[in-house]
Amino acid sequence: MEGEARRIGDSRSIVADDGRRYAFADHNCFACGGENPIGMRLHIELGEGTAAASWTAGDDYVGWSDKVHGGIIATLLDEVMAWAPSSYDSWAVTAEMTIRYRSPAMPGEKLDATGRVTNRRRRIYEVTGEVRGADGRLIAEGRGRYLGASPTQKAELKDRYGQAPGTAGE
Repeated sequence: MEGEARRIGDSRSIVADDGRRYAFADHNCFACGGENPIGMRLHIELGEGTAAASWTAGDDYVGWSDKVHGGIIATLLDEVMAWAPSSYDSWAVTAEMTIRYRSPAMPGEKLDATGRVTNRRRRIYEVTGEVRGADGRLIAEGRGRYLGASPTQKAELKDRYGQAPGTAGE
């Protein structure tokens, strides 16, 4: 991640402020869940207001002219952007997102995606992100607004996914 933000955990485990580690129960999310047989199974690295993932698209993810489908690139970008607010003890969902595609990605190419919170006000997080190819070229960039869960929703999500109450980084 740019600027080498302090690592607080990943999408499989969370490190609380007191240094204790908590396992994050797996789930069926298409992008980051390990239980989805056709999913991307992204492993998200979390920092302070940041998230990053590396992923290699197989031939099953191509669109036109043997290039990685733009919707898959959008999913990769959206996922790291949605995880970026995690260090603020927030579970965020996409409210709006815009993407600008810069160059095609090829199947078999390692893609690096990053998301960074640029502003937050109450439960609204403004986030930017980018996907880069193996050679460092910009594949896509995005901006979005993400809505954090209410306190009640957050408690329910922590219970559902096996997260201890009061832990940071969800």
